[in-house]
Amino acid sequence: MKRLILPCIFILFAVFILSAACTEPPIKDPTVSVSDIELSDVTLQTMKVNATVVIFNPNPIRAKLNKVAFDVYYSDDIPDYLGHGEQTNIDVISSGNTTVTIPVTIGNIQAIKAVATLVRKGSVTLNINGSACIDIRVTSFEKRFEQSRQFQARDFESLLPVTSIPGTSINITDKLQQLGGLLDKVTG
Repeated sequence: MKRLILPCIFILFAVFILSAACTEPPIKDPTVSVSDIELSDVTLQTMKVNATVVIFNPNPIRAKLNKVAFDVYYSDDIPDYLGHGEQTNIDVISSGNTTVTIPVTIGNIQAIKAVATLVRKGSVTLNINGSACIDIRVTSFEKRFEQSRQFQARDFESLLPVTSIPGTSINITDKLQQLGGLLDKVTG
């Protein structure tokens, strides 16, 4: 009998250790947010907006960001569409933040209308709405996110290549303001 007790205790202890090692903690929801909205380039033809998206993975295993996509709007009484940003197939680290900066180039008419609102009101608010699809081995998540940032006219001054045309009395800021009034009449 004594000979069976020691092997039985050993077997029970081994089964306990093996079963404890096989259990994994439950998968937690990752979070997605926009940490920054930045203007990187403004010309008379286009405007570039960089959105910095942060994915926090609380899990001890790596994940894959299959797709992050968002739309950029500016507010002028009603939301006006500016452009779309998207990126796919991004590795997400375990137990930490993964940061991705996604540029969106905004075309002529949309950029002019947004700058005209800025000149007319002295500020413009950019809004980002989107979602991210994150795959963590056995499950996947779709996380929605949104963020807004208000830009003042002074935020654009360093981005404009010139504020006046050399050798003339033409001030680009004044012309943009006039264009803003004209666009209001045409679109209003």
